[in-house]
Amino acid sequence: GARAVLEYQLFYRARYAEDAFASCQGVRLPATGGYAIATMCGRYGAQLCNAQRWLDFQGDKSNGLAPLQIEFQLLPDASEPG
Repeated sequence: GARAVLEYQLFYRARYAEDAFASCQGVRLPATGGYAIATMCGRYGAQLCNAQRWLDFQGDKSNGLAPLQIEFQLLPDASEPG
């Protein structure tokens, strides 16, 4: 029979996730003047959104946008050499 991917896990370094979130956090929608992140963080809105909550909403197939369930795992940042 046919096989399909229904969900998967995605692993990001915490710093990468935080930087990606920070790059979107201040973006405003021209039509409303509100923050775009407010619509990208589900029930948390712009005020309570953080990198993990933002990614969790992006990967939640019940949001009407994600094609499948994605579980984002944030890994501790790698130690910088000496």
